[in-house]
Amino acid sequence: MKANTRYTNCFISLVTAGLLATSVSQAATVPGSIFDFTADATENVFSGTSKGWRDPAFGDMGWTHSSDWGTFSAQEGQTVTIKMVAADAGIHPGVTVWFRGDEDTAPDEYVVDHFYPQNADFVKVGVADESTGAELGNIVMRHVAHAYDQDGNPKRILDMHPKKDAVPGQLVLKFKAKNTGKYIFVVGGFNPGAGVDNTINHDTAVTVTVTSP
Repeated sequence: MKANTRYTNCFISLVTAGLLATSVSQAATVPGSIFDFTADATENVFSGTSKGWRDPAFGDMGWTHSSDWGTFSAQEGQTVTIKMVAADAGIHPGVTVWFRGDEDTAPDEYVVDHFYPQNADFVKVGVADESTGAELGNIVMRHVAHAYDQDGNPKRILDMHPKKDAVPGQLVLKFKAKNTGKYIFVVGGFNPGAGVDNTINHDTAVTVTVTSP
């Protein structure tokens, strides 16, 4: 009887651990802020760390809470221009844009995890609020575009889409919207220059314009 009880308790513990692991893996997080860009609100100052967009210390992933976030709406065929100008030229901005379509059923203020891929979809099915456990639906963020500032930045990683415009600390990303609906994007630093304080947040002025062909 004691042996059976021991094995039963062990089985229950394993099941419980599995359920907890499943719960944690399906948790969704809320970034500190997400600014909604519109035709009447095209400018905002983002704040993030100098390595928020890509950090070798975290497997070259982006930090959700060390980057800053924005959303905008666009119609198929419209041209979207996102311009970033860091207050410190040693902050090399990186940006990733995703589309949140009909398959994305969770509220737009949630994202999948505390880390994000810069050049891939960001998807999790059946998510819950990491604090309350409230069920939210599905987060389906389809990758659209990404790039980073390479002016004055010795890191040249082709699949991260380095861009030069002869202005260190500035990055302009332009693309044509393939879908009508809501887009979300993230901005953070990558490979900061010498003398940049990596322990604090740095400001980056962000402008988003959506124009018809």
